Amino acid sequence: MPTNLPIYIFKGDEKYLKKEAVENFKKALLKMGSEAFNFNIYDAGKCDLKEVVSILRSVPFISGKRLVVLRDAASASIDEKNMLLEYAKNPSKNSCLIIDIPKEGLDSDFYGNIRRYAEEISFTPPKGGRMVLWIQKEIKKRGKSIRNDAALLLSEIKIDDQDGLINEIEKIVSYIGRRPVVSKEDVETIVGGSASQNIFELVDALSRKDAKQALIISDKLLKTKKAVPEILGMIGWQIRKIKRAKDRRVFTKKEVDKAIEYLLETDQEIKTGHIKPQDALLALIIRISAGKETPI
Repeated sequence: MPTNLPIYIFKGDEKYLKKEAVENFKKALLKMGSEAFNFNIYDAGKCDLKEVVSILRSVPFISGKRLVVLRDAASASIDEKNMLLEYAKNPSKNSCLIIDIPKEGLDSDFYGNIRRYAEEISFTPPKGGRMVLWIQKEIKKRGKSIRNDAALLLSEIKIDDQDGLINEIEKIVSYIGRRPVVSKEDVETIVGGSASQNIFELVDALSRKDAKQALIISDKLLKTKKAVPEILGMIGWQIRKIKRAKDRRVFTKKEVDKAIEYLLETDQEIKTGHIKPQDALLALIIRISAGKETPI
């Protein structure tokens, strides 16, 4: 990843990967012991952009370069965006500015203008085999290894949730102690447990079109402090298992495909902020139980 240009755009919603990239930039640009003086993070809309530009143009302490991260830049005011554009036309050679723009900000005029002056780096969650490889790499960083079936299971349970995956990886590594290899049973014990059984029962209720029972089980899961994205990931895991199996319980092939489609739509609705997570889960259960398309 290059770090020698004055402005970068970090685009996308994958916060953990962005955090990793910022750490790599810090290692490449900042001299030892200078982070406290030469590294700043700001949130657009909560800071004075004049001050940010002033810091970018100031000489770095000791030597090396100055690194500034501006998060959620699309939410800055029009005047502030214009200020950033003016800076981008003549940036300081002593500083590196990372402009973090989430997915919903990529259709803005500001992004269309600022990208002409910056190097763009996309951050999207790895999928399929890439997710399994990413999990194996994270486990290896912690001095352990993980079996392929265990990594696959973990990727399916926590799909599209890197922060959640890191939390589970930390718990799994702590759980296995001195053992060098993470097994499928370890993943089931730490990540699944009673939650996996509840998800199984939830999907079973959905296959029977028993919305009342499905809502009772989902409420039980929420009371165990399971986050809605995690619940959606585990529902998806169970439904994909049904899709791969010959025995689909009461689900038809078409209903399985529709359930996966509804899951993806619900995930997108939550990520774009169009609906509250718990309301989205409720709507998903009703849609699947009804067996027909109803708008969220």
